[in-house]
Amino acid sequence: MSEIGRLFGLLELGSDGFADFRITEVESTSLSIRKGVVEEVVHNTSIGGAARILFNGGWGFYYTTNLTIEGVKTALENAYRAAKAVSENVVERARVRVENTYRDDVSLRVKIDPRNVSLEEKVKTALEFDRCVWKDNEGIATTSVGLSDSVKKEYVVNNYGTEVLYEVCSVRVSGSAVAKEGDLVQNVSTAVGGSTGWELVKEFDHVKEGLELGKRGIGLLKAQPPPSGRMNIIMDQSLVGVFIHEAFGHASEADAVKANRSILAGLTGERVGGEKINVIDDPTIPGLRGTYPYDSEGTKAERREIVKNGILVGYLHSLETAAHLNAKPNGAARAMDFSSKPIVRMSNTFVENGEYSLQELAETIRNGIYLAKSYGGYVDPARGQFYFTAQEGYLVENGKIGEKVQNVSMSGLTLEVLKNVIGVGNDLKHAFPGTCGKDGQWVPVSGGGPHLAVKDVVVGGRR
Repeated sequence: MSEIGRLFGLLELGSDGFADFRITEVESTSLSIRKGVVEEVVHNTSIGGAARILFNGGWGFYYTTNLTIEGVKTALENAYRAAKAVSENVVERARVRVENTYRDDVSLRVKIDPRNVSLEEKVKTALEFDRCVWKDNEGIATTSVGLSDSVKKEYVVNNYGTEVLYEVCSVRVSGSAVAKEGDLVQNVSTAVGGSTGWELVKEFDHVKEGLELGKRGIGLLKAQPPPSGRMNIIMDQSLVGVFIHEAFGHASEADAVKANRSILAGLTGERVGGEKINVIDDPTIPGLRGTYPYDSEGTKAERREIVKNGILVGYLHSLETAAHLNAKPNGAARAMDFSSKPIVRMSNTFVENGEYSLQELAETIRNGIYLAKSYGGYVDPARGQFYFTAQEGYLVENGKIGEKVQNVSMSGLTLEVLKNVIGVGNDLKHAFPGTCGKDGQWVPVSGGGPHLAVKDVVVGGRR
């Protein structure tokens, strides 16, 4: 074991005690452009370590930037003292479940390391993307372009024998625009992201995408207002991705289940969706934005089934939630940086493929609306309520997809929507490359799925 690992032996942890030390180094760049003006350019490097101690059911946590062996020893001692103090007053004693230990070194696997790309090239790319959105489009009132990249190196060692070192990369480009004509306002956006290197940006045709984004915004000003009321709908892959991440995925995080802040608490083995619905969270898919080899507790990442044939079969777990719910740890504890505690997080969350083409789904709903290109929204995972906006819609009449309509929303209850799925498409895309916030921490994720046909959903619009 490493020199840090040997320090654990100096602590009197007891038979059920736990200790780990995590060193995290992050180098990142982020910049934002608003209609031709560079608003912010930030380049940041941080490195530090965090000690966690579990003693007699109480947790202690202490982070430091002093990574000498004396600094690490001090951090462990301070975390130990905190854990002992907490254990004297803890109501529910915490436990961890460690089934496997790992020793591994996973180096960065990218074609172009974003750290080797000049800041000038990054700013130039973002400015060109932004300019193409509003160029020759007088109706575009506002544009916003963001570009970010980071390389994270994490080392985790614990008293059970795990010692892993790994590097991950994250790159994302996003653009949005507001088209306006009188009192009419329409919102459009696009984004790409992944765990590959700068080659993702090289492959993204920002000129073409920018021009198309602007034209799409202007075109929506001339589209007809969307209908309102309960109706059958088709959700495109990006909307499915946002829905399954925001409305359902957060409810499957076991810390929310443990705290009784999830609509899925106590429903393992129960039906939560239509029989064709399969929901997966998989951090092992190469290139996706939420991909990583180990989590911040040193547990190996693995594919995780959440829903199988409409039945809830599992949650996302840390070592602690796995012990609490008598489940297998599955590598879902992630920390944003060295000063943050590992908490249960999603990675790449998606609905698996079904068997229907888009046209067959249109024939299935017969009459209704096809919602395309998510634009965000609101969700309450404890109550299972949501509200999402699509950038555009298309009327479905007599089984045919027809006329385009403007920005349109959908709202309802998460489990009601999943149970009302009447058709699952065969065209899975990981179409939502996002950055997920939880408890003040932000991590890269993705969401996706095939087209879904759902009956009886509340749709809202201007009409």
